[in-house]
Amino acid sequence: MEQPVLRLGLLGFPAADYQKIQQAIGQLNGAGPWWELVEFEQADAWCVNGASIEQIRGNTVMVRTQQPLQPLVSLDPGRIDRPIAFTEPLPEDLVAAELVNFQSTALLQVGLQRFEAWLRHLRVQFVLGCELVSRQNELSQGVYHVIDLHGKLLAVANLKNWTVATLTSARPVDFEEASWVHRPGMAADVPASFISNSVAKLMWNYAVRTRLDPLPERYRKETIYLRKLPNLPVGWLRDEHLVLLRALSSGPGKFADFLRKTDLPDSLLARVLAALYFAGAITTKKSASMQVEKVASPIGSQSSLPPDSHMFMHNRYQTEHRSGVGSSFQYLKQVDHMDETAPVPLFDFKPR
Repeated sequence: MEQPVLRLGLLGFPAADYQKIQQAIGQLNGAGPWWELVEFEQADAWCVNGASIEQIRGNTVMVRTQQPLQPLVSLDPGRIDRPIAFTEPLPEDLVAAELVNFQSTALLQVGLQRFEAWLRHLRVQFVLGCELVSRQNELSQGVYHVIDLHGKLLAVANLKNWTVATLTSARPVDFEEASWVHRPGMAADVPASFISNSVAKLMWNYAVRTRLDPLPERYRKETIYLRKLPNLPVGWLRDEHLVLLRALSSGPGKFADFLRKTDLPDSLLARVLAALYFAGAITTKKSASMQVEKVASPIGSQSSLPPDSHMFMHNRYQTEHRSGVGSSFQYLKQVDHMDETAPVPLFDFKPR
């Protein structure tokens, strides 16, 4: 079973520690999820250096970042939506629910495994994305029940309205030998204990976490059109996605054209295109020109920050300092009813 890439963000660690931690994580990567270090705000799980905690104000923890442009960050536990752990030593008045130790490979592995348990639902989404890709030639546009070896219902995949609901307690391993059973439309009801997601969100999660190249070959050869903006939370779009969307909004082009326009490496461009493809945002089939309205909004302005951001930069740190997007990025606003590209389904289903 393919394992997802999971992303760890570090806060308050000296630069020299990054290399050591990266090497330690690399030694552990193997059969399980593949961990990598990323910028703190883009991570699935956070680790904070307890020795860098400056002070605690009520429930807010103030952390010294070791970065000149961003000296302090405040973390509010009530607004944190991902697992977080601390290294010792900690201030006397802080009791951390999760601790991690980078000094021992064995203890680091335990800490990462605890993160993986917290991120179980995200990993389940990844597995379902893998399954949809591998089964696309055998599935039809209907309702499927995903059932494990013991007859337990794990998921309801409704490929008519493009949603997938999963059992809250399901684990990634449960899907390894599960059966996809085609059911009549009346079997689309979702039990109360299930969590629903759109196929677009599920497939985006797969595309940005696979270590394979999921981009269909035609996107390397044919002209690529912007079909519509991805219907995803703003915080899911990274700088490279925004850069490519800006390039696509200026007009269609081929893979080589966007290599030149975006300056993204070949492998990264392929991954970004794959994510937009699985979100239904791009196509190689066109019926009329796509019209997109550009709305000026500097990337460093307050309005450009994700509304669900949980980091508050005390020195008014602007995002253009951490990215190559620049301050002149034009945000895109989809004009209603202007999806004039050919209505291509996400998968080319075989008739039953």
